[in-house]
Amino acid sequence: MALTTATALLLLTTAAMAQTEVRFTHSITGGSSREALDSIIADFQAANPDIKIKEIVFDDDQYSNQGLITQLKSNEVPDIFFEWAGFPVQRDVAAGYAYDLTEAMAADGWKDSFSPAVWTDGAGTMVDGKPYLVPLSLDLTNTIWYNKKIFAEHNLTPPKTWDEFVALNKALAEAGETPIVEGNNEFWPLGNWAGHIAAMVVPPDAYIAAFKQEAPFNTPEFEKALNLLVGLHEVGAFNKDMQALGADPAMATFFQEGAVMHPIGSWLVSETANLAEEGFEYGQFNTPVIDAAHPLANSVIGTITGLVVHKNAPHPAEAIKFLKFLTSEASQIKWAESGQMSPVQGVSDKAKLDEQTQAMLALMSGASGIVPPPDNKYPVPVAEAFYQAAAFAASGEKSAKDALVWLDETLAAMGKQ
Repeated sequence: MALTTATALLLLTTAAMAQTEVRFTHSITGGSSREALDSIIADFQAANPDIKIKEIVFDDDQYSNQGLITQLKSNEVPDIFFEWAGFPVQRDVAAGYAYDLTEAMAADGWKDSFSPAVWTDGAGTMVDGKPYLVPLSLDLTNTIWYNKKIFAEHNLTPPKTWDEFVALNKALAEAGETPIVEGNNEFWPLGNWAGHIAAMVVPPDAYIAAFKQEAPFNTPEFEKALNLLVGLHEVGAFNKDMQALGADPAMATFFQEGAVMHPIGSWLVSETANLAEEGFEYGQFNTPVIDAAHPLANSVIGTITGLVVHKNAPHPAEAIKFLKFLTSEASQIKWAESGQMSPVQGVSDKAKLDEQTQAMLALMSGASGIVPPPDNKYPVPVAEAFYQAAAFAASGEKSAKDALVWLDETLAAMGKQ
């Protein structure tokens, strides 16, 4: 009996030593999406006992600010890392961090299993026609979530125009409510929304030219866009601690009924079970129409998020094997049912989707266009400077004009003009 036990332990030890460890760094820390990912990883490891998925996890702000870049530059790089489509992928390729997935995507029809839209030029998953990002989720980067109970108490309905939206905020503020909670200490939460607002006001060519630094921001059109934020500030729309509050505490404030509305992305859905009291009812509406004649009047702001294999991954074959499992139909049904919008074809028809995810899919499919977040499409320093200018306007710290003057002067000093 002792020999049998010793033999069994030896076999277990040998198997453990034979495991390949795939390092996977990301920022999925909680909620139903975390539970879905845990389940998918467990399924993969059960089917592939020779591979262990080692997760390195950061919260959102830490990941985007320093966690990811620290990992990418370390002596022990991750095999797989979470990334946003667009400029971040281009940057990763240029820096030598991203693995060319052309061959892997061609095998077993993997590339064809995704919606064709994720491989279009504007999707940001490819560089020079080569795929580098494995799409995992379609994200609405900003929609306006609202508390249905409080709306009903004040006889309010989702606004269709910007003027109606301002009036709604004014009515809520005068009734003693905090109309909008925004956690903007990192600038991107309000900044993404401000980018969409500007895209709905500024002529598309002028918008692109400014963010590419081929033209100034200080124009009447951008001033009109930032004045919309000034107008919200003037009617008392925002929480007073907007500039000090973090993104996660702001979301918690919304779920705890500390504010009526919360402009943020589709990832809020996966946090509902974690943060909301039972029976909490909420809905959403897109940024209301500002100029009906604008070509992006009925657009949404959104992006693709996904996973990149590091160019110097110690175990690229095993990493790709896991990513194929993660984006298989069975795994993606679990992922979609956790509140994510899957980019894999057919999944949304087979998954049991919650009301909010169905509404977001409808919003995206009916949009006149998808505006990418500025920090996903354009150089990050330019986008972040714009985000800070928007924060100046929304907090009442500067007029729209002064914020834009500051923006152009800041970019000129940075050598971006």
